[in-house]
Amino acid sequence: MNREEQGEQSAGPSRTEGLEGAVRQADPDRALCARFLPASVRADVTVLLAFHTELTRALAPARSAAIAGPMAGLIRLQWWRDVLEGVRAPDHALAPAILSALARGVFHRETLLRVLSAREAELNPEPEVSPWRQMMRDGAGGVQRAVGEALDVRDEAILTRLEASGAAYGAGAMLRHWPHIQQSGRYLFPGETAALRQEGEAFLQSCDAETLPPAGRLAALPAVLAARDLARTSAQAGQPRGLGDRLAVMRAGWKAARMFQKSGEPAL
Repeated sequence: MNREEQGEQSAGPSRTEGLEGAVRQADPDRALCARFLPASVRADVTVLLAFHTELTRALAPARSAAIAGPMAGLIRLQWWRDVLEGVRAPDHALAPAILSALARGVFHRETLLRVLSAREAELNPEPEVSPWRQMMRDGAGGVQRAVGEALDVRDEAILTRLEASGAAYGAGAMLRHWPHIQQSGRYLFPGETAALRQEGEAFLQSCDAETLPPAGRLAALPAVLAARDLARTSAQAGQPRGLGDRLAVMRAGWKAARMFQKSGEPAL
C-alpha cells in the first residue's frame, strides 16, 4: 500500500470525528492553511494540529493546588514524550491516531519530539535570543516541517525552509498578540517588539516561500500570514482574523494546490 492509499484509508470519519471542529476553534490559522492540502494527508495533518493543541494546553496554569507552576505542564508533556517513545500506554483519545501516523511514516518521530521539546523550553524560558530562536524552529517550525513530511518532502534543505516558515508564523503571531500574550503569562520574546519583528522577518527570508517547489509551498502557507502580521502592529490582539488575511491565504492556497496537482510528483 502506497502513502496516498494509506492516507485515504486513514481519512475516514472515525479517525477525525470531532477533531476538525476542535482544531478550527483552537488553531484557526493552521486549520485554514490545511484546507488546501491533498485529501490523502488532510486527516493526518488534522491529527497533527490537534496534537500540537494538546501540547500547548499543557502551558496553561495548573488547576490543582497540589501541583503548581511549570511542574504541572512538564508532567503533562512528559506523559506525551513517554507515549511517543513507546514507554507508556496511549490512553488518550488522540494518542492512537498520532502513533498510527508515525507507524505509517507520515511524520517522523524526531520531528514531533522537537515540537514537544519546544513546549518544554517555553516552561523553562531563557533570557537569550538564541534559545528562543531554536524554540521557534522546533515548535511552530516543527509543525510545518511535519506538514512537509506528510506531503512526502524529503529534501532536508526544503524541510529546513519549512521550519523557517513556521517560525516566522510563530513570531508574527507573537507580535500580533503581544499585549494579550503578556497578560496570559506565557513566555515572550526576550527583547523589544522591534527586535522580534526583525527575527520574524529573518525567518521569513530564510523560508523564501515563493521559490519553494509545489509541495513546499503548500506546507509553507502560514508564511502568508507571517508576512502580514510582521508588517503591522498588535492592534488586532485577541481579535479574529480579518477577511483580508483569509483571502490572502486562500489565493496562495489555491495557487499552490494547482501547482502541486500539475506537478504530479508528490515526492521530493
